[in-house]
Amino acid sequence: MKHILLAASILLLAVPASAQVIVVGPGKAQTCFQFAKTGNTGTKNALKSCDEALDDKLMKRDVAATHVNRGVLLMRKGETDRAVADYKVAIDMYPDLAEAHINHGVALFHDGRFDAAVKAYSTALSLDTDKQAAALFNRALAYERMEDYRAAYFDLKSALEIKPDWDLAEEALTRFTVTRKTS
Repeated sequence: MKHILLAASILLLAVPASAQVIVVGPGKAQTCFQFAKTGNTGTKNALKSCDEALDDKLMKRDVAATHVNRGVLLMRKGETDRAVADYKVAIDMYPDLAEAHINHGVALFHDGRFDAAVKAYSTALSLDTDKQAAALFNRALAYERMEDYRAAYFDLKSALEIKPDWDLAEEALTRFTVTRKTS
């Protein structure tokens, strides 16, 4: 019987991808989303727009989305604990919001809690999301840190099936060498 053994070195581990949540309509929640989407580093003005949005009368999904977007900004600012709190609020309010689970996984990954990150990414993958490739990529990075190279390899391959020519995933795959296991 032939087995495939996958091995990888973890020299150039990429940073997990985050996912913002779209908020429809004008107002502070939309401004908060735009700050998160455009890569804002958690400036005082960006966080203020999110805080003010949460004071507005928003639909439940938009409140959860704003918590995710503020969490993204807080992560970029380096305030992981506050970001995790926002992701947990979003998940409690709207458990089917895949982006909340993805971002919660990113925070757990940064805390070195790779098992919990894998669980968060797996939950996101079980939900309806257009961020499947990001969730697979992130889960691959967590598996790689856990030295489950086989699972990491196949998640990266799956991410590339969804999002072909994704440079980051293609680069991550270069860390793997596929060899046949000898008995």
